[in-house]
Amino acid sequence: MEAHFFRRLCVELAVQLRGARIEKFFEPAPDTTTIVIHRAGRKQNLLLQAGRRFPLLFLSDKRPVNPDNPSAKSMWLRKHAAGKRLGIPVVDWCNRRIAFPLTTTPVKWLVLDLCNGVFITKDEPEWAGYEPAWCEPQDLPQVLASSEVWSKYPQLTPPLRKALSALIHDDPMDAQALLVDLEYGYGTVVTQDDLEELGEVYLYTKDGKPTEAYVWTLPESIFGKREEQAVPSAIEAATAVGEMRLFAELAQAEASTAAKPVVAALKRTKKTLARLNQEKDRLERMIAGQQHAKLLQACLWQIDADQKLPFITLTVPDGIEGLVAGEECTITLDPRKTIRENMTHLFKQATRGKRGMDMLAERRQVLELQYARLQRGEGEVPKLQTEQKLAGGALKRQQKREAKDKFIQRFRSSDGFLMLRGRNAQGNHEILNRVSSYDLWFHAEDGPSAHLVLHLDYPDQQIPERTLQEAAILVGVKSWQREDEQARVMFARVKNVRKIKGAAAGKVRAEAEGSLLVKLNPELEETLKSGI
Repeated sequence: MEAHFFRRLCVELAVQLRGARIEKFFEPAPDTTTIVIHRAGRKQNLLLQAGRRFPLLFLSDKRPVNPDNPSAKSMWLRKHAAGKRLGIPVVDWCNRRIAFPLTTTPVKWLVLDLCNGVFITKDEPEWAGYEPAWCEPQDLPQVLASSEVWSKYPQLTPPLRKALSALIHDDPMDAQALLVDLEYGYGTVVTQDDLEELGEVYLYTKDGKPTEAYVWTLPESIFGKREEQAVPSAIEAATAVGEMRLFAELAQAEASTAAKPVVAALKRTKKTLARLNQEKDRLERMIAGQQHAKLLQACLWQIDADQKLPFITLTVPDGIEGLVAGEECTITLDPRKTIRENMTHLFKQATRGKRGMDMLAERRQVLELQYARLQRGEGEVPKLQTEQKLAGGALKRQQKREAKDKFIQRFRSSDGFLMLRGRNAQGNHEILNRVSSYDLWFHAEDGPSAHLVLHLDYPDQQIPERTLQEAAILVGVKSWQREDEQARVMFARVKNVRKIKGAAAGKVRAEAEGSLLVKLNPELEETLKSGI
């Protein structure tokens, strides 16, 4: 988040969050904090993702999925700030941090720092009211050319320097005017009417996805393939960028975590197959010893079989498969044993080798089938140490979740979207515990059917028409309309689907967002089936 955009965002948050009550804190991912607040008669989520590359701060009606157990940090924040109200903040916009006084005695401060995260301090931050020094507009070309510009004028952020450099090249007066406007700032903003006088900010999208926001328009020379959209408030722009980026990252992290057991199982299986190749070579050497055993057996009458030798050279007679008659063959022997004992040992080793090869072939067939299924995302991941590392309540929760997995079917749409469908009433009930509030829920109209949830990576993600059709078909073939050629299927956001207290499992009340009429295709189930 660019510092000047953060400055504008803080001006708006100071008005919008004044008097808001903090309800809870969550930590859905490392360096990510959800602050549930109650303001203007409704709950909202103030989300912060700390970091030096892509920090985020935005308000959202959506809430990321939280871990089963709250983190120690979130519990500590709840202890000191839950139930308190926010006062008028102090801001160090240049370093992208804002601190709200809490209604505590004595006063404590809730600090939102885009570099270091969320924390609480007893004393007013020493940086309160910090304002950087500004250069003279006419000195701008020399300042931008300096290699130390970032330390002397930290408010000249990399995006701003890039924009100013382009403006100086096109029209130096425009560059100076932008610098003066930024230095002047926003004055005193107290009411909603004051906010409306601030003007618009600019949201930039690429491939239809919000990527960044600024308080100035980008010069044409650096515009690139981005699309510009004027937005009335920084809060709205921050929400658009934040929801897309944060929810997509969390979904990617969740998918990566879910894939780890599969990746580990693939590596283990591959290593086992490599060891089987080594074992095959050893068994083949054992079986090959049968030729030497037959040669010793054929020549035993003409040598002293009770001798103990390190090796022996014999002329190969006719009839020994694998050896050329008339040639000399040197056989390495165990000098601790007689020639007769060496012959017996070689015959036994060959017999053991043949039995081992049969067992090896069966084992290889099982492993190769298992490896192919894992690559296709089918079947269960073989359990190894993973389950043994868990203990107590964590193990019980995992076992309980795995037991419920058998009531849920997984599908992957042609466009790559994950879909969960209940096998029965218990599965219909369980899938609502596995999804986000912004996912799409599907059900047949005017009659019973399986429930299906289409998982989205982030709120307001564009869903291809083909995926919507496939989701509706998967519901239709498991509904009261399954014998018909077509089925009418409704859909709604998960946040508008509510379980009915006291009713049987799978009974819900939903506010439909729309419906689809689809042509049924029972074969689609097998095509889209996924073991992920």
